[in-house]
Amino acid sequence: MNPREKEIMGHEVYPDIRSLPETPDLVYLTIPAHRSMNVLRECAEVGVRAVVIIAAGFRDIGEPGKELEDEALELARTGGFRIIGPNCFGIYNPRNGLTLTPGYDFSKTPGDIAFISQSGSYSVHLTREAQSLGMGFSAVVSYGNASDINESDLLRYFARDPETAYIAGYLEGVSDGRDFVDALSEAAASKPVVLWKVGKVESSRRAVASHTGSLAGSSEIWQAALKQSGVIQASGIDELLYTLVALKKMGLNPGKRVLMSGGGGGLGTYGADIAEENGLELPALDPSSTAAMTEALGRVGAVVGNPLDLGTPMIPIPEFEAAMREASTNPTTDILIFDLAVNFAYPLAGPDGLERAADILAEYRRDTGNPVAVVLYSRSYDVGNVTFEELLRRIRQGLLNGGVAVFPSMTRAARAIAAINL
Repeated sequence: MNPREKEIMGHEVYPDIRSLPETPDLVYLTIPAHRSMNVLRECAEVGVRAVVIIAAGFRDIGEPGKELEDEALELARTGGFRIIGPNCFGIYNPRNGLTLTPGYDFSKTPGDIAFISQSGSYSVHLTREAQSLGMGFSAVVSYGNASDINESDLLRYFARDPETAYIAGYLEGVSDGRDFVDALSEAAASKPVVLWKVGKVESSRRAVASHTGSLAGSSEIWQAALKQSGVIQASGIDELLYTLVALKKMGLNPGKRVLMSGGGGGLGTYGADIAEENGLELPALDPSSTAAMTEALGRVGAVVGNPLDLGTPMIPIPEFEAAMREASTNPTTDILIFDLAVNFAYPLAGPDGLERAADILAEYRRDTGNPVAVVLYSRSYDVGNVTFEELLRRIRQGLLNGGVAVFPSMTRAARAIAAINL
């Protein structure tokens, strides 16, 4: 709608809600806060079912804005429509082709992750990054101030949604703590829930109040509530993202016994420290696996154990294939983690060898059903050299397609694996 134009980009334009030839189910309201009330009154008059209000300037700015928000909610109650927002980006729902967020490049193929976010920018960031890691969404909802539809409503909805297998969320605060805990417990009892809760310190609690006008609450109360509800907790967008990767590729509670493998004793020792600091275990290899790996790796100078040191970032493919076959079926561990530095391994194996090594890990993941994780990265940062970056992305895509969890660092891998073991 536009009160001054008759046509925009070839589409007929109407001056107001009343002038539309039929009543819309959903109105996406992009005008400033102080001009919204007249449009909301029209929505109530004609029987609109739902409104998304993206403007800030409501409860997030204090008392004058709160009065506007209360008035908007009263219009919704009397008019029989629901509100998402204000101060939000809105909805991305690939199931019905609805993208009412800044997401021109979002996938049109539905997935099985629902993401709810009080932050508009994080709703877009996580959606875009998740897509690059092969994950799709049943829906994404940026709900801002939550004047009407709030986090508890959304949790209950996605808990009962048959096309949602995982629920993730960015949360600043809630208005009704008891209802939220009930909704969270219901959701976590039916499917994995991963939450990133901010507002743990005084400065961030002040930021929460000014961002969406939410009540952040004390860190201790939140920790107890989330733990009691069986929620997987994340801190930061990267941790949230890679916890979802771990869940998607390994499932809930895959086990804490890991077999660490890679080229170099220092990497293995460092990886072992990180793993154990995060509550994971590195048990000794089964004697039969030890014997088989020793035979397979006898010519390459490897040190057989857990961690498994291949000696170099990559070894000849026949030896690698034999060793990984034993590593992926070793009965004393639950998860094989392989450390692959693309730029270091490149001179030893070339692009074909590295892609073949990735294929072998994916094949063993499929053949055995046992979880496999790869820590994949490059230590080359030359501006003019994109060879390793292009190769890394191809390898990452192949591993993800093969059911292998891929992480950018050992720390990220260990924290994600530990998090999904409740």
